[in-house]
Amino acid sequence: MKRYILSAIGIVVVLISLYGSFDSYRNSHLSTNIENGSYEKCFNDSNLKNFTYRSWSGGDKFAVRFVDSGNKACFAPKFPSIEVTSPRVTHWIHIVSTNGNAQLTGKHSSFGSNVRRWQFVDVGSQSHRDNGIPFYSVNTAFRDNPAWSVAPHVTLNWVGTVFGLSEQDGVLYPVGGLSWGFTLQQWTLEPKAIPPQVVDKEAWLAVVDDLVKEYPNYTFSRHSTRT
Repeated sequence: MKRYILSAIGIVVVLISLYGSFDSYRNSHLSTNIENGSYEKCFNDSNLKNFTYRSWSGGDKFAVRFVDSGNKACFAPKFPSIEVTSPRVTHWIHIVSTNGNAQLTGKHSSFGSNVRRWQFVDVGSQSHRDNGIPFYSVNTAFRDNPAWSVAPHVTLNWVGTVFGLSEQDGVLYPVGGLSWGFTLQQWTLEPKAIPPQVVDKEAWLAVVDDLVKEYPNYTFSRHSTRT
């Protein structure tokens, strides 16, 4: 009996050691390059994909550059990288839904009432969060190359929805939206990209009321143009 117990303990110790070793190796393999990363070099990739999508009104276009797995020059190598541009857009809102651990500090703001998954407004910087600014960026371009970690036995799902807005007389009108992201399967070393695809206006209508509540200093329209 004693020998059986010792054997069982030995197996548990080995398994814990293997678990920890895999976790450490994957974290090292997916280490970030925040200080030296460059979007310009990140998109200078032979595997770069280009897409063009129409806005909800049909009169404007979103130009998308997308890399499934970032190269060494990216901020987050191995993770997908995206750029969305539109001459009509003045502000970008990026809402992320994930089953990963909530980050209560940094650049993210919790959002909505989704209890099954953590949903947050990716506000671009700690300064934006501290000052109640909901925008990821304020210009004609949205760029992101996120890194995320999770325990090895958990499959991580990370989906972002980016909305391009056009400010007119202090009102933010939605121009269009795209979803994208990645999945990191349990016991695998690298994430698998979720390619960008158009979301319909219902996606905006599903979040705009929460945006109004969370950010009362801004006026968000439910309509794509003035009515």
